[in-house]
Amino acid sequence: MTVSPLLTGDGQLVDIGDIRYNDDLAAPQAFGLMRFSHTSDALRGLVRDLRDRAVRESRPLTDFMDISGRSGHSRIGLDIHLTGEAPQVSDSARTVELPVAVTALNAALAESLADLRGLCCDGGVDFGRLFIPRGPAVGRAGIAEAMERGWLLLPQRHSVAEDGVVEIVLEDLRYILSARLLGVGRNFAEMVVKGKHGLGIFQSLAPTGLPDALAAKDFMVGAVHIALGPFTAFLERPTNRDGVFHLASRLLDGIRTTGISTPRQVELYNSGEAAAETDGLAVRLRLYPPDVRVARLAERVLIAGHSREVLAAGVDFADLTDIFNPVASRALFDEVTDDPADGGIYGRILMPGKMITIPWEQEEGVWLREFQWRLIYEYARGNVPEGVLEGEEIPKRMRPFLDDLKYVGGEQKLSKVFVADALPPADTLRVLKRNGIGVVAARGMGCAPGKTCRPPFFRMDQTLYEELVRLEGEGMRFYLLLEYNGQAQMREFFRGLWVTREGREHLPRIHTTMAMFGSACDVLGPVLAEPIAAFLKKMRDHPRLGEGFAVAHGSGPGVMRIVDDAAAALGIFRLGVGIDAEEIGQIPNFEPQAVAQFTNLAMNTRQDILDRRSLFKIFNLGGFGTSYEVNMALTFLKIGQCLPAPYIFIDPVGFGPGGEPFWRQTIQQFQTLSSDLAGGGHTLGPLGPRWVVNCCHEVGTYEEGYAVMAAFVNDPAAYWRERGIAQSRVRFARDNLKKAGVAIAPYIEEALEGE
Repeated sequence: MTVSPLLTGDGQLVDIGDIRYNDDLAAPQAFGLMRFSHTSDALRGLVRDLRDRAVRESRPLTDFMDISGRSGHSRIGLDIHLTGEAPQVSDSARTVELPVAVTALNAALAESLADLRGLCCDGGVDFGRLFIPRGPAVGRAGIAEAMERGWLLLPQRHSVAEDGVVEIVLEDLRYILSARLLGVGRNFAEMVVKGKHGLGIFQSLAPTGLPDALAAKDFMVGAVHIALGPFTAFLERPTNRDGVFHLASRLLDGIRTTGISTPRQVELYNSGEAAAETDGLAVRLRLYPPDVRVARLAERVLIAGHSREVLAAGVDFADLTDIFNPVASRALFDEVTDDPADGGIYGRILMPGKMITIPWEQEEGVWLREFQWRLIYEYARGNVPEGVLEGEEIPKRMRPFLDDLKYVGGEQKLSKVFVADALPPADTLRVLKRNGIGVVAARGMGCAPGKTCRPPFFRMDQTLYEELVRLEGEGMRFYLLLEYNGQAQMREFFRGLWVTREGREHLPRIHTTMAMFGSACDVLGPVLAEPIAAFLKKMRDHPRLGEGFAVAHGSGPGVMRIVDDAAAALGIFRLGVGIDAEEIGQIPNFEPQAVAQFTNLAMNTRQDILDRRSLFKIFNLGGFGTSYEVNMALTFLKIGQCLPAPYIFIDPVGFGPGGEPFWRQTIQQFQTLSSDLAGGGHTLGPLGPRWVVNCCHEVGTYEEGYAVMAAFVNDPAAYWRERGIAQSRVRFARDNLKKAGVAIAPYIEEALEGE
């Protein structure tokens, strides 16, 4: 029978004695007491029995239990270990007290123990968990089976001994600290209290990687790769190098430790008298069976046939918390209001085992936004004790969500969640990130309290959009709960768009997007609806497109809505990117799987998204807005921000002068400006490259447009040759788009490789 280890919550360092000097480690050291409070009868009884057994068998206490310190402490060189003295167990006080030694192994932080002692005098400091294995570790056969099932991923440079000890060689990665920043103000104290979440702005990857050797009496933070499914891993203190040991942060939680590409920091100290080579330096660990909760989570998220993929990517916040379920996510907004006059609270911060409520900040009955942003900052830093709920104080309806946050995988930056009715400004979002908050959930943005805004309201200006893109790229997540017309949907900001769950899954598979522009007038419906639907079906059914094909359009009525309805009926992925439509009496369309809404002042940002993301452009009948979109699209094409491809100008009726095609005069103007201009004794030459105009195709039916585009998809290189477009121009545009994160269609890459 397999038995999982017993793991406690954090114990507190409640007392630390005078600082001494350890000659063997060449480092300052102090002895203290670590206390675990509110312990169960089972824990106290087990510790008492193991303590007595260690005495009877004359074995060290660490054969039966050990301390796993907090990773943030180990990363700055603070180590903690059991002294071997007998634990004190009190049934009346319900405490377990362990004598410990705390050592400052990082010479760059000369006064860390003195600072730590001061913090202990102000109150106990969370310093680590107690780990008690109650059964044998997983053996080599069990590890091999787990790897076969996709429940465990290890890097190429590893080995597994018969008794199940896994050795993992360090990657060529090293982390460095800014001792100067840690010495400023309360930075050290904040880091000690917050652990690794308070360390982000003080620690960075070293540009030089691992040194050739770890000097004697020196400290180093390196990294390994591992992804754990339903297991608990415990790192052994000794490494494969004599004298080099791992500091106290030695516990790796199952499910949480996922994402094979995510570096897992390891903190090492060379206590020997000689330098230790880093080439081949490896840490050792053992795997243990999971507890009941981790086993159940594994069943939920490690689906048969996909477990390896999930472990490789990292167990996701959305998978654990069911955030895309409007019923589940709506509970996060309980008591959160959109106006201080309605009572309630401004927002809250959620994290494993803790919930913080943030009140509205009013003075003399008036909401002061700058005060509110500063209050958020202070709450995020943990400087405000009011409104902090822990343990039994947390409402029961919120506890399952908070429990799930413990197991978010990847870099584990998504275990702290900020919730408010509206997104705070960009600089406040940046403050939240710096203080370890990785997820933000809101019901809108840009609407001041007390102002009547018809929901859903989520228009972005350029500053907010660019900051959201940057923060998403740095690992933050943003969610919007949109409620309208009796419907509710939760969307995530993903790759620059607000997407549904289905949109998040499908968007990475899109490689060919066609943007369709046209008038917002609904009178064109009877003329365009049927041919547009037939046209989209042909595009979808092209063997080189299929589920990699998407349509992009504005979020208004008219041609935009016709396209969206037809694409939806055909199961084609849709991107709706609009502006302040409501201000001119239009109702935005929130049905596409991916949407974005912008203020009118961010019109160019909106156009940038539509043009860069789309390969093909279709210009239907349209007015001044569509004409603006034509000029912007051709400008993006000319400067290398769009790939050279067919731009279709269509008029199936003949709305131009004398029944001519509607767009003929527009294209003729482009032909004129790209020709050799001369007059009045002056030779001007072309004002733009001719190849741009060569991409403009005037057609009278959607069938004609499809024929042009299908020919391009079948042989892009032939199209470029026929249109006088140099391969260097195509490669330049391709490289620009790749830098911007835009997917390139496989047939484009094939065409470029073949030339």
